[in-house]
Amino acid sequence: MAQITNKTDKQFPEDILFEVVSRLPAKSVGRFTTVSKSWYAFIRSPAFIASHLNRSIARNVDGDSSLYLLYASNILDDHKTCMILCDNMVSFDEVYDVELPMDFESKTCRLVGSCNGLVCLTDNHCAFNGRIIYVWNPLLRKFKSIIGTCCCNRLYEKFSEVSVGFWYDGAKSDYKLIRIMHFEKVDFAGCDKEQYHVEVYSLNTGYWRKIDDAKLPGIIKCSYQPAFINGALIWRAGYSLESEIDTDFILSFDTRSELFQRMEFPDFQEYHSTQEVPCLVVYKGCLAFFVAPDCGSIGSDVWSIWVMKEFGVVESWVKEYSEETPEKALWPLGFTKNNDILIDTSHGGIIAFNFETKQTRILPICGDNNFWINYTESLVFLEEKNELLKNRSSLKGHRTGITDENASG
Repeated sequence: MAQITNKTDKQFPEDILFEVVSRLPAKSVGRFTTVSKSWYAFIRSPAFIASHLNRSIARNVDGDSSLYLLYASNILDDHKTCMILCDNMVSFDEVYDVELPMDFESKTCRLVGSCNGLVCLTDNHCAFNGRIIYVWNPLLRKFKSIIGTCCCNRLYEKFSEVSVGFWYDGAKSDYKLIRIMHFEKVDFAGCDKEQYHVEVYSLNTGYWRKIDDAKLPGIIKCSYQPAFINGALIWRAGYSLESEIDTDFILSFDTRSELFQRMEFPDFQEYHSTQEVPCLVVYKGCLAFFVAPDCGSIGSDVWSIWVMKEFGVVESWVKEYSEETPEKALWPLGFTKNNDILIDTSHGGIIAFNFETKQTRILPICGDNNFWINYTESLVFLEEKNELLKNRSSLKGHRTGITDENASG
């Protein structure tokens, strides 16, 4: 724990001060760094940041309200505003706006994932996806630009699909990324050449590391952010490498063992002719997905939730609900902490619908290309130096810099 040495500070025992300040909102605590050099060091210490984050997460889970980050559209143009909304179980109130501080070549962005108050984004266009990955703390206006390996145009054109995942490694107190790159021309049947490139990035070390013995059983084909459950990143995939038949299945990456595993979807053939298998999500702590018998461009007013009750056990798939929504829904966007499903409707609005209570709430924003994340304000990145570090490279990969955005808020 950093020492607090000012005379006025000594009036309070340091452990009591630690307990009190770590319970305050992140936005307020961030301002206290200007009180004195000792407070600056105290609040920026890893021990304090970790303690404050744990309390914020617990308060977000157990409290009466929960924060969410809404980015109004993944089509940026000149409008790059995100909104922090507070869900008080009755309505959604806007807390504040924050501008995206980074630029994307295609003017569109893709949400990779989020954890501990950090949001991971990359370019949404297939030509730029994964070339540069941003890890951003919206509260602190800080972000890191992470440059991928093999990112020159000539090399990158060899990859037809690039998928990115983001997670927190609690055992090593490290934030990590994975990039999975499939080669453009893949001979699925009996090809001995390398068909994909898998690498992991550590924010602690600042380097990419290739997984040489990665065994990937298929091609990731879903552009949505992967689900994260039981320490595994989950994607929808297809094209088994033993066959050219395109059969949808679930691809998981165990972030601890760094092994890939194939899992099967349940038998829901009644939906196959009208809708592709949607993105996978975490619902009530279980792997799940939503389907509609007839969605199309006008949406569907009947949606089903399939839930894998025991992770990794195909036989545990259960159709949990099959309910009529109050409006025709185009796509589920996310979930509230009391398991309301946020739905993009065919009328251009967004509603929160609960399958158990059948209650509906209308959100004060419009739909169209939105993405949502559950968001907890945190001080992660506050311990970083407030300077731009030049990118370095080595034989192991690329080291990246941190950008400190000094916007007020």
